[in-house]
Amino acid sequence: MLPCLHAFIKAEWPKTMTGLPSTSGTTASVVIIRGSKMFVAHVGDSGVVLGVQDDPKDDFVRAVEVTQDHKPELPKERERIEGLGGSVINKSGVNRVVWKRPRLTHNGPVRRSTVIDQIPFLAVARALGDLWSYDFYSGEFVVSPEPDTSVHTIDPQKHKYIILGSDGLWNMIPPQDAISMCQDHEEKKYFMGEHRQSCAKMLVNRALGRWRQRMLRADNTSAIVICISPLQDSKNNLENEEELYLNLAESPCYSSPDTNVMTPSRCCTPPVKVTFFRVFKCSTCQSGTQ
Repeated sequence: MLPCLHAFIKAEWPKTMTGLPSTSGTTASVVIIRGSKMFVAHVGDSGVVLGVQDDPKDDFVRAVEVTQDHKPELPKERERIEGLGGSVINKSGVNRVVWKRPRLTHNGPVRRSTVIDQIPFLAVARALGDLWSYDFYSGEFVVSPEPDTSVHTIDPQKHKYIILGSDGLWNMIPPQDAISMCQDHEEKKYFMGEHRQSCAKMLVNRALGRWRQRMLRADNTSAIVICISPLQDSKNNLENEEELYLNLAESPCYSSPDTNVMTPSRCCTPPVKVTFFRVFKCSTCQSGTQ
């Protein structure tokens, strides 16, 4: 089956700018809020950060990283990759999963004598849709699509922000800086009455600015910001197309896990404001999947 897959990829699959088959997938961070519960699923090097205010008398909101990047050098990831016959190589200071493929000039079936190139490829150990890493002999993906999952209880008295961002954001803006930027941005808009851009767009623009300052091509940069706070007349105060208000207290929920009857939910989570913005400034695999 391996030769057939290789022949299909060579003949049919779209090519990258360098002429290689474009078979890499994507990272993903997903948050589902149901009442006071936040369900998180995550693969790759996008990430979710929670802003927590420990003391209501103190304005400081600290950043808590909900997810951990699936880097190839992590002991459990390296052990899994090597256990499947794969390997990790450091190239230019970045650890990458090795792509083992027949040389591009090769034609016909793959034999023991076929020259196999070993290319340091992805800088992540898990992703969705990386077909190149599938091993037909083990039936496993060297770059795993299996997500890490977790469940968290949201307390609106202490949890103030949830930020979902791609690696293009987090490579330039540390989690604590991102939370502080959102807090400062919202305070200026509230107290000074300024008509300002959304938190998500603000974060993306600042990240892109830092990419430019370092004279680097920006990686994919996307952000979603969820502000957890009471909002008065939120439906009538939409300031731009990047903002969306959700009243989670009015969302339907199942009355029990064993029934499909829908009943109104009066949960303790207040209305939240969701802002979202993304820019695809695509570099050719600076930090892994695209």
